[in-house]
Amino acid sequence: MNKHLITRFFSAFVQPRLCLKPYLLAALGLAIVGMLLPSQVQAIDEWKYKLDLDYNLRFDQLSWNIAGNLAGTGPNVISDLSWNNVGFHEARLGFRFIGDDTWYLKGYTSKAWGFTGTNQDSDYNGDNRSLEYSRSVADSDRSSAEDFSIAIGQQIRIDNRIGITPLVGFSSHRQTFTMTNGNQTVCDSCSRGLGPYAGLNSTFNTHWRGPWLGLDLRLAAAKRWTTYAELDWNLRSDLKHPKSQDQTARGKGTHIGLGMSYALLVPNSFFNVGVKQNQYSTRAGVHNFYLANGTVSSQRLNAVNWRSNTITVGITSQY
Repeated sequence: MNKHLITRFFSAFVQPRLCLKPYLLAALGLAIVGMLLPSQVQAIDEWKYKLDLDYNLRFDQLSWNIAGNLAGTGPNVISDLSWNNVGFHEARLGFRFIGDDTWYLKGYTSKAWGFTGTNQDSDYNGDNRSLEYSRSVADSDRSSAEDFSIAIGQQIRIDNRIGITPLVGFSSHRQTFTMTNGNQTVCDSCSRGLGPYAGLNSTFNTHWRGPWLGLDLRLAAAKRWTTYAELDWNLRSDLKHPKSQDQTARGKGTHIGLGMSYALLVPNSFFNVGVKQNQYSTRAGVHNFYLANGTVSSQRLNAVNWRSNTITVGITSQY
């Protein structure tokens, strides 16, 4: 395999995200290749390079809740926040290096800008979300998101029409969910009363990251049509948030994608359409409040759930 190409790829696309030294990037790339190559290394005679440029219409849902203390009581849900139908315009740039129609080195990076969405924040005095004493709603149309993934695998050819590629990779998903234009809808002995209130400009930052295993399935359905499916399993993810509050938890997730590519009259160019879904959840963790007096108050984080549904259209160029 062309090891210099692997090193350049990792330097270009991993270093800006992970801040690794160049020699560590080279070692990382060669280590992954070494795990996947057989003991007798064979040179790859031909490389194909594919560039994907996509526009995505994406809608996210996020929810989390905490208990009154670290034991998970007092009550078992004291605060519950959710973001619903947070819409994004997303630009995505993808890369695929294919060696001898067998080896895959693929990755992508994307940036998303929010244009719609709502938030609800409810507080309770009783267990199981009973005795609600406060509820406020807000807009989330200024939210944003960033995604990054890299993977390597070897394609298994079933015949001339069907190819399956087992993959191992790493991905990172960040979101900044905003809260503006607040409106108090339930107020039991709260200070500000019902109705709109000024000055709300809060953010909630998430970071899901970890290794994953997956499969690419590609089927040449007709002369110029290709159907593809993707399935990834995240093995681990961490969630972190702003300094006034933060949360840490471990979790898991899945990514499923289905789409079609059509060969254009322009040589080595394809038009793509597809749908994708990300779904992640955490186990119980810790929610910390950093108080103005310098102390830290900790409560049980019961769970965090994130789901993202995406419609994608784009162009692929092959070199």
